[in-house]
Amino acid sequence: MTHLHKHLLPCYKINMKLFSDENINTGRQTELDWARGFAVFFMILVHVKIELPGFPFSSLYSKVLEFVGSPLAAPTFMILLGAGIVYSKNTEPKKLVKHGLELLLLHYALNFTAFGLPSLIMLAQSGDLTYREEFFNYTFGVDILAFAGLTFLFFALKEKLRMESVHVVFAALALSCLNYIITWVMNNFWSWPTLGLLVRANEYSYFPFLSWIGYPVMGYVLGRHLIRCADKKRFYKYLFAFSVLITATITLGSLKYGFNIWSMHFGPEEYYYQDFIQYILVGGICFTWISLLYALSELKVFGFAAKTLSRWSRNVTAMYCAQWLIIGWAFIFFVDLFPADPLINFIIGIVVVILSDGAAVLYKKLRGSSKK
Repeated sequence: MTHLHKHLLPCYKINMKLFSDENINTGRQTELDWARGFAVFFMILVHVKIELPGFPFSSLYSKVLEFVGSPLAAPTFMILLGAGIVYSKNTEPKKLVKHGLELLLLHYALNFTAFGLPSLIMLAQSGDLTYREEFFNYTFGVDILAFAGLTFLFFALKEKLRMESVHVVFAALALSCLNYIITWVMNNFWSWPTLGLLVRANEYSYFPFLSWIGYPVMGYVLGRHLIRCADKKRFYKYLFAFSVLITATITLGSLKYGFNIWSMHFGPEEYYYQDFIQYILVGGICFTWISLLYALSELKVFGFAAKTLSRWSRNVTAMYCAQWLIIGWAFIFFVDLFPADPLINFIIGIVVVILSDGAAVLYKKLRGSSKK
């Protein structure tokens, strides 16, 4: 080795070191806030579309919303849930358990308030027994808040057992395999509707834990690397390139063998039953999206939009609850007044976003005043 190489090699190693041994990239990450803000925005638009009857699902707006409301909504939100645990200052097992149980209670309280109670009112007014069935189905259905609660319990156990990242990944793989086994038993022998929290036991089990746990674990691994990242620009370049390569490979590979993997995995039933192929495909899309948002955030030109997305990110739980309360109460009584038109549907969706945003801000102010 020459004298010049001896001097250049240490500099080369320093420049090539992408991750520090310490947590250096702490604090709120703009691209993650934006991704979470967009996720709740897309979720609200999708929920409005779903709840309005007779909507033309073949329209261009419906197809666009089907994409942004699938990988860029719930899966992205779940990835950010896992990343957020890394950045949280409250990762003691007891605090994680407390937060998880609170989310589970909030989930069922929201189900009852937004859908159960209106169903009981309609049952009393009309005497139609289908509303009694709707009351039980929607009150005890499994939505994303319940999944988030179980995810916090999962990470509480991880902290209690002092599991490393690799152990968390293998635990998620094992749980996904368990999902296959339980689902196979239910399909071939007998059904356990009460297992809706864990598997897709019925059509009202939208986000069962065993089907979706892969996404928070992806986010946890992302967060563990991001918080130690010494060069975010280079990190996201690598992540973007890898994610695009994975997504393109799966898509082109499926087309080569004569089937469209996107149509197979984004149907109304398939979407809620995630498998390993969807983890890879959807995960690639989500990480591509987050990488693009990082690049956009570096431009520093989105003043009002950036502030709005960051506010939505901070208020995501309150906004999520508010939109279901608005949809549950307004639509059940006034749904017949809305025509099945894409433009009208989009306008109503934006109105629900604005109302949910305002309700979340008001809730935060009232909550802050009550603590003083």
